[in-house]
Amino acid sequence: MALPYSAYKKKVQARLAKLTPGQLLFVGAWTADYLDRQYGPILDGDGFAREHEELQNAIAFLWHGVDDPAILTEGELKKQLRHVRNIDIDNLDLARPKDCGILKLMEAVESTLSYVKERKLEGILMTAWFPLEVLNAKKDEPYVMKETPPKYRLDDPFFSEELGAQLKLFAYLEGGKTVSSADKTIFR
Repeated sequence: MALPYSAYKKKVQARLAKLTPGQLLFVGAWTADYLDRQYGPILDGDGFAREHEELQNAIAFLWHGVDDPAILTEGELKKQLRHVRNIDIDNLDLARPKDCGILKLMEAVESTLSYVKERKLEGILMTAWFPLEVLNAKKDEPYVMKETPPKYRLDDPFFSEELGAQLKLFAYLEGGKTVSSADKTIFR
């Protein structure tokens, strides 16, 4: 059943809408970087080091853009999107947390790059949701092929650490604090 995206969206969308484009880019890079620290090494161990390097290059590009928005040129953005979209990793099973984490890492990088191009809040909202989606997979893992898992709520303690880190970051940014790539592990 999983934690519903609609509950998450209802809780955070208005908060994200208050942030500037630069702050939203920070949220996207912060989330992609976090997912990379969690699941990127698995790519290396599974023989996808080249694909992981492409993702890391795109994340580095995003962080450089946080520090200097002038480098976020149309040409470089298209190049990064092309590289990320050309990553092809077969046989990912979303019911397996490891595989879900890898897929959400790839999607977080792509949706943050897409946000830079299109400036649609939904791109960052989805990116911020992806770590919780991985937690859904972890929580549902015991139920796979056995029974229907229960429906989870946003106040479930299992999700509190991730949601708490995000809400702290959003409040920090709403307070007008300046952030840079040096803050990539803030609140995590």
